[in-house]
Amino acid sequence: MPEPNWNFMLFYVTFLSQVLLISFYLPRHVLSRVRRVVDTYPPSTHPKLYPVSIDTVEKALRTYRNLNTVALLAGFALVLIGVSSPSEEMLNWDSQSVLLIYFFLQVSPVILVARTGVKYFRLMRNAHSRTTRTAELHPRRLFDFVSPAFVGVAILTYITLLLLILYIRQNPFPGFAGYVNIFAVTALNMALAAIGYAAIFAPRRDPHQAYEDRLRQIELVVKTIVLTSIAANTFLAITFALPALGLRDFTDMFSMLYYQLCAVLSFRAFRIDNINFEVYKEDPSVA
Repeated sequence: MPEPNWNFMLFYVTFLSQVLLISFYLPRHVLSRVRRVVDTYPPSTHPKLYPVSIDTVEKALRTYRNLNTVALLAGFALVLIGVSSPSEEMLNWDSQSVLLIYFFLQVSPVILVARTGVKYFRLMRNAHSRTTRTAELHPRRLFDFVSPAFVGVAILTYITLLLLILYIRQNPFPGFAGYVNIFAVTALNMALAAIGYAAIFAPRRDPHQAYEDRLRQIELVVKTIVLTSIAANTFLAITFALPALGLRDFTDMFSMLYYQLCAVLSFRAFRIDNINFEVYKEDPSVA
């Protein structure tokens, strides 16, 4: 009787956890939270929350659910194909490429939600008829929302990653891109920094949002961005170190765990607790 291939089994167990987490568990909670908002704060009592009809909202929710269902079924299909026809690479192709393409399929509903959100808040601003504008007198700073130590950890992981790339370049493994990696890593961290800057200083998208909610949202986004930078730098360091140590076979599993971490971090930004929904009433002073 042949011995079980534990690496093969661990690979598909990890992949199945990615399928279930990103395309079933998290979307289910997102839909549940949105449904709770719609049921608790309907257009009849909170009209400012709905710059579009409720039918448009329901259609967007169905599209989001359907896209996640497609990703879920595609993931199950990949598991069945992989288990029934074992091979060293997924679909007899490059496993890293398959995993990356599938992850893009999984996050496509999130991208749709982000694009829809931009249009949604644009319509909300256009429908905002108040002529009086208020300004915040207290200037916002980065360290109002995140501790210097936390930012320092992100910078340290970035510097460590750069030093690791320079070290590996002296004795590169096959496929190592050298200085291109430094450019890509720097571009990634600069993009994250730009998102964090926009979260702090860009005008608020929701014209009705309470000031306290705005501050909590900025804090959540900024902390998530810094944590994402730490996670990304750490992940890239591991993916560079494993081939250099002759452990390339574990790279795919670390990639899947990283994808799941990214999904959980993005889900953190979607919170409805402690939001002041009274501002979305026709007359917020009416309880």
